[in-house]
Parts: sequence; structure tokens; C-alpha cells
Amino acid sequence: MKKIATIAALCVLILFLTKLANEAPPEPMPGIAFSLMAQQVVQCSPTEITLVDVHQTETHLDTDGSWPDCSNFHKGEFLDFYLSRGEKTRFLRDEKTAWWRTAM
Repeated sequence: MKKIATIAALCVLILFLTKLANEAPPEPMPGIAFSLMAQQVVQCSPTEITLVDVHQTETHLDTDGSWPDCSNFHKGEFLDFYLSRGEKTRFLRDEKTAWWRTAM
């Protein structure tokens, strides 16, 4: 009877630890590419940038040295940003947004 109780307790402990481990979200792997479409630059500095989409959703990013100078971004201009994750957000490229994306 004592062995059965010990085995049952061990199984419950393993299930509990597995549940805890599955609830913690994993850190995104560095170097994973993502894109932000139809964004306007509303605030820019050498270490951070704030973007707003057509639905007024704000995105704040910590930037690294790969980003172009802030003078390259013009007020009212919509851009598609292609970026990469890491400790800070890495700039891959940008391009002018297609007209139909800003109309949505």
C-alpha cells in the first residue's frame, strides 16, 4: 500500500511540474524575422522607435545600430518594416506601403 501511495504521489508531482513548465511562455529565439505593415513613425531616437498603424495601435521597439537615421522617416508616410528579433530589434529593410493597405 505504501509503494502505491509513493508511486501515485510521484506521478502527481511529475504532472504538476509538467503543467508549470508548459505555462511559462518561451523566449522568442533571436534572429526570428517578422514584419509590421502600414506603420507610421511617430517618435524616433537612436535607441528606440514608436510606430503607429492605420488602426492607431502603437508599437514601441528598442532598436540597435542597424536602424537608419531618424531623418529618413517622414511624417505621414506609411512604411512596411521587415525586422528581426533579438535583445533589441534589428532593422532588415523597409518599403513604402501599398495604397490599399492604408485604406483598410
